[in-house]
Amino acid sequence: MKKILLVNSQEAFLDRNKTLLNRAGFLILTASSVQEALAICREHEINLIISQLERTPSGGDLLCSLIREDSALRNVSIILIAYAQDAEFAAGCGANAVVSKPVRPEELLKLVGKFLEIRARREFRAVFNARVEATWGTLSFSGMTRNISASGLLCETSVLLRKNDPLSNVLFDLSGYPIVAEGMVVWSGSLPGGTHIYGVEFTRLAAERRERIEQFVASAAGSAPALL
Repeated sequence: MKKILLVNSQEAFLDRNKTLLNRAGFLILTASSVQEALAICREHEINLIISQLERTPSGGDLLCSLIREDSALRNVSIILIAYAQDAEFAAGCGANAVVSKPVRPEELLKLVGKFLEIRARREFRAVFNARVEATWGTLSFSGMTRNISASGLLCETSVLLRKNDPLSNVLFDLSGYPIVAEGMVVWSGSLPGGTHIYGVEFTRLAAERRERIEQFVASAAGSAPALL
């Protein structure tokens, strides 16, 4: 899964952009300062950085300069978000692209898809936080979902699984409607604190339940706000 780092000192910027990009199926990390961003980049293999131009010690312009001066990080793609009057200044900071504020969700997703060499998805993933239960072999376990689409979900759990592990009795509640499915782990990763994160693809899901998920995702995608 592609990793995107959002960098901004404003929590609202991080929250709104993280919500949108989570819907699109990316793994999102956040940083509130240049120093924190550099530390994350050195610890994780970041594919793309999105930051806002701020002519301050925590601004995206400084981050761009430091990234480009670092031999291990200089090839990471960077998108800077700035007001139109600052676009020329932002372009000179070493960013791969400059997006004028306010940014519409579809505009940012298209640009993100370009840099990550993947097609911008027509089907959004909806942010979805709920308890999920499942069975792997003889082991029953639980976790928390992070997002969902008609084809699968992203979830966190303390249980160690591997790619291609089959899951049965995948059970969760979708806005009062019980969903039961079978699935398979198609992606796995680790988070701080010993938590594991998995992409689970539905391998068996009743048509009416898939339709319920599609309706939920479409409703969430249609209400996506403009970005800061």
